[in-house]
Amino acid sequence: MFLADVRQGLGPYLAIYLLTERHWSEDQIGFVMTITAVSSLIAQAPAGALIDASLAKREMIGVAALAVTSASLVLPFLSSFILLVGSQIVAGTAESAFGPAFAAVTLGLVGPLAFTHCIGRNESFNYAGNAVAAALEGIFASREGPIAVFYILAGMAFLSIVSVATIRADAIDHNRARGLHDGP
Repeated sequence: MFLADVRQGLGPYLAIYLLTERHWSEDQIGFVMTITAVSSLIAQAPAGALIDASLAKREMIGVAALAVTSASLVLPFLSSFILLVGSQIVAGTAESAFGPAFAAVTLGLVGPLAFTHCIGRNESFNYAGNAVAAALEGIFASREGPIAVFYILAGMAFLSIVSVATIRADAIDHNRARGLHDGP
């Protein structure tokens, strides 16, 4: 639930922020949004391979959450178009790890028979997290200004890392997480 807001970085809020706070043109905003999406797409297969090979799947989720959040939190301090594009390449690349990492951890924890049920439950919490984050962002941004969204993203990232850390490392069967066998 907490990772919902982190999975997409600032997502659509980035366009609003760049338009209203930075007064960027629509073509500049579109370019940044496209770069983020393309970098995520390009990195997805290598991220999946890395996650399959890794015995630190939980930690990879935490590192990806930190990377997306850090790339988003620096935005108010970046004045250069190139640096902002670079931060969004980092965010997009890190975002590509979430899907395969969630799938691998879930499969490694519950096995193939309970996988679809658990993934469905995870996605339900993801959508609930998006709704909660959007409500919080609306409330706090109206009171504190647009910068509040950045603080909420940081708080959600922190809570998501704490949540992932509660998964016991030895509870994940890494062979089963790769789909190699049903595990013990």
